[in-house]
Amino acid sequence: MKWNGRTIGGIALALLGICSAFVWGALWALISYAVAFALLFFGLRFWREADNTFKQVCSGLGMLAGVLLLLYWLPKFIALLISVAMILGGWWLYRTGQSSGYTYRVK
Repeated sequence: MKWNGRTIGGIALALLGICSAFVWGALWALISYAVAFALLFFGLRFWREADNTFKQVCSGLGMLAGVLLLLYWLPKFIALLISVAMILGGWWLYRTGQSSGYTYRVK
C-alpha cells in the first residue's frame, strides 16, 4: 500500500462518512423511506382496486401517511446522501492515491 496524501485523505474521508451516517441518523431515514414508499405503493394499489368509499378513504390515508413520512425524514435523507458522497469521495481519493506515482518514502 502506498502512503501518500490522497490515500490518507481518502481513508479519513470514508471513515468520516461512515461515522456521520450513524451519528446523523441517516440509516434510520433509509428504513423510514423504505416504509414510506411501501405505504405509497400499497395505498395506490389498493386505491385502484377499491370497490367502495371506505376502502378508498383507508388507502388515501395510507398514501397521506407515506407522503408525510417522506417529508418528515427529508433532512435525514439529505444527511444520508451527504454521507454516501463522503464515502464515495474517500474511496475515489484512496484509489487515485494508490495508482499515482508519488509516495512519501523514508530512506
